Amino acid sequence: MAFIFALSAGLCYAVASVIQHKVAAAAPSNLSMRPGLLLELVKRPVWLAGIGLDVGAYFLEAAALSVGSIVLVQTLLVSGLLFALPLSAIGRTSRPGRPEWIAAAVVAAGIAVFLAVGEPIGSTGTVTSLEWVLGFGLCVSIAMFMVLITRTAQPHNRALGLAVATGSFYACTAALTKQVVDFLAHDDFTSLFVHWPVYALAVFSIGGLLLNQSAFNAGNLAASLPALAVTNPILSSFLGILLFEEHLKAHGIVQYLVVGIALAAMLIGVIRLARSPFVTGEDGTPGHPPVTPAAP
Repeated sequence: MAFIFALSAGLCYAVASVIQHKVAAAAPSNLSMRPGLLLELVKRPVWLAGIGLDVGAYFLEAAALSVGSIVLVQTLLVSGLLFALPLSAIGRTSRPGRPEWIAAAVVAAGIAVFLAVGEPIGSTGTVTSLEWVLGFGLCVSIAMFMVLITRTAQPHNRALGLAVATGSFYACTAALTKQVVDFLAHDDFTSLFVHWPVYALAVFSIGGLLLNQSAFNAGNLAASLPALAVTNPILSSFLGILLFEEHLKAHGIVQYLVVGIALAAMLIGVIRLARSPFVTGEDGTPGHPPVTPAAP
């Protein structure tokens, strides 16, 4: 079931971001990284429809995390880029070419080989306070660093930096969601709110939303999308290993070599696909917003 939930979440995130990017890109650039950006966007019914899809996608992701590991689920969420190609062709006279389909095939093959050979599995280990501090400290430090060093940067670099910061926050939301669904498996809903991860999840979700929309608003999507698509699964997987003792069932040098090659191929394909004008919508075709996967 984790596969079905995660793939469905990837599709919903892709469709939701079609709507969100079109609206966020048209917002005044001086609102970037300010709560006023969200206040401006919330006035747009179309953007709210995209947020509604995001919420649905998040619950699908949470359902996937309730039965699967973070490494598994966040890897499958990359599939949102694969859905981008057929979605981008709707209503267009042009169609994705061989480079796009080759990149999509490489991503799909990389994911399939990684999951088949690596077989990521979770653990029932208890997360300590020190582990949470280390995990949060790493992600927040990356986010703050990228926001600060690109504060006065050119639009391309600003969008890239904010996308990395977004991926860092979304990695924390994935880990916190995993913890919350684990609580739900053992406690009733009303007792859930005595646990601090619920409130931390709200903070990182809102912060991630602001960073994500600011990245959309800052510059070309071809700058932000590859960074977001790579940062989120990498940091999420790191947190899954650090906090929840997740690991791969691969054995021996050969299997780990195959897993490494599959991951490298997947990341290269993701970067190539995320830069494609058919995914970003920056091919000069009027009236067609980009298709982007916004993973929390």
